[in-house]
Amino acid sequence: MGMGVLAGILSIVPPLAFRIIINQVLVPLGGRSPDLKALYLALGLTSIALIMANAAIYGQTYLTAWSGQHLVARLRVRLFERLLNLPLGEFDKWRPGELIARFSTDLQIMIDAVSVSVPQLVVALATFISSFGTMIYLDWLLTLSLVLVAPIVSVAVSNFQRLISVSTQRAQQRIADLTANLSEILGGQRVVKSFGREEFEIARFRSRNDDFFGAYMKLTQFIQTQPLVISTIMVAAVVGIMWLSVREVLVGRLDTGKVFMYWGLLVNLMNPMNRVAAFFGDISKALVGAGRVFELLDLPVEVRDPPHATPLPSVRGRIEFADVTLRYKPNEPPALRGVNATIEAGEVVALVGPSGAGKTSMVNLVPRFYQPEEGRVRLDGIDISGVRLSDLRAAIAIVPQDVQLFRGSVLENIRYGRIGATDDEVRAAARDANVDDYVQNFADGYATQVGERGVRLSGGERQRIAIARAVLRDPRILILDEATSALDTHSEAMIEQALDRLLPGRTTLIIAHRLSTVRRAHKVLFIEAGRVVEIGTHDELLAKGGAYARLHEAQFSFGSTY
Repeated sequence: MGMGVLAGILSIVPPLAFRIIINQVLVPLGGRSPDLKALYLALGLTSIALIMANAAIYGQTYLTAWSGQHLVARLRVRLFERLLNLPLGEFDKWRPGELIARFSTDLQIMIDAVSVSVPQLVVALATFISSFGTMIYLDWLLTLSLVLVAPIVSVAVSNFQRLISVSTQRAQQRIADLTANLSEILGGQRVVKSFGREEFEIARFRSRNDDFFGAYMKLTQFIQTQPLVISTIMVAAVVGIMWLSVREVLVGRLDTGKVFMYWGLLVNLMNPMNRVAAFFGDISKALVGAGRVFELLDLPVEVRDPPHATPLPSVRGRIEFADVTLRYKPNEPPALRGVNATIEAGEVVALVGPSGAGKTSMVNLVPRFYQPEEGRVRLDGIDISGVRLSDLRAAIAIVPQDVQLFRGSVLENIRYGRIGATDDEVRAAARDANVDDYVQNFADGYATQVGERGVRLSGGERQRIAIARAVLRDPRILILDEATSALDTHSEAMIEQALDRLLPGRTTLIIAHRLSTVRRAHKVLFIEAGRVVEIGTHDELLAKGGAYARLHEAQFSFGSTY
């Protein structure tokens, strides 16, 4: 900033040199001969001033660009960190495309403002202030007439800033909608093709693209019109000032050199005025982008550790739900209502019930993805809300039905379960999960790249990697969203073998879809409308003839699964 101020102040040297050259070289007073020393002095001062100004602008531009990029780079990491630490309930409110837009376009307009507009604004303001101050010194009465246009300029700038801010907000929302649409379609490409909806999606994308184009052009119109309006006002003022200054020379109040110096300063004044209007437009856009970024940074983070959180001792795996009620939103009906259930250490428990009954909600309480509104969840008799979250989740592994693999190799995806594991430990876990059977057929073996979300692997292959990841973690508690319901018979058999090795000795919660899983369980919890309505073994619940028996009968009547 200091360099920018220096460059702005040095801008008054060339007009001063003009005055010296005109008065002492070109138009000598009193019939004196031209003062060539004054000419060389003026040219030398101008050269030194321009070189110093250019060096100062270079230093300012480089340092401010570095500072701006460094600021935004740190802000980007803070934004990513905040997203990863959002409670799941808060995270689920946002569309992925909306988040991506705030990472890309909103941060980009902040970078443009911090790295380009702000440094140039400093130079422009310094040039304006130094030139204006010198003009007052030369002829305060003449400069006073220029001040009369300031209220007009101020009103024009204020109105344009309001229009630019509103238009920027609209344009950023349109690009967020467009990005969200793109992200959604890229993730659902197979559904689009299977239903032949390419033309429908193209039309929808074109419509949103047109909405963004219209919003962006309206924003561009305001941004480009602002300096034009300001320039027109200033041109009228300059014409008036030039007329008045010539009149001052004719009546003998000003000499010719002083007038030329005044006009040079006036040019210095005009250029910053036009540029300042454009810079303020850029900064207005950046403030809108910053507001959208800080909207995410201001979201509440997941409460990882309450005050005086206690370490979790060696986990055996006994889980108790005591009068648990869970509500995702304040005005919505509860997902769980007064749930009471006890799962002993080492038990395999199947959670069965119709869709939307609360099975997933119940298992999500164990790793503290959500906090119950009422009641307690206890692990080995300890309320999990009071323990360190890192200790709690270190004792848990989850194998979801929709497996999430990351871009990288098979080895790297399995190692995700325990980052510090050796290659031998990863391969041992892979053998236990029957991953080794098919990896040996790959040309690159465990170095094979799985592609985005594991697209290069089959569903069964992805599921076995997820199981290997859990084996490597060696958890005391395993949460399994039954992963065999959509697989072929061979893949299902391989996964069943892997589960036979993984489950013994671990407390396991399984959202059950297959009869084979239910029969493997020591206990079945039948959940309906957010309540545990029946508890027992598969055979006990069938003999009871209640809700579980009716669902079992319906399953085999229609050939479906739970």
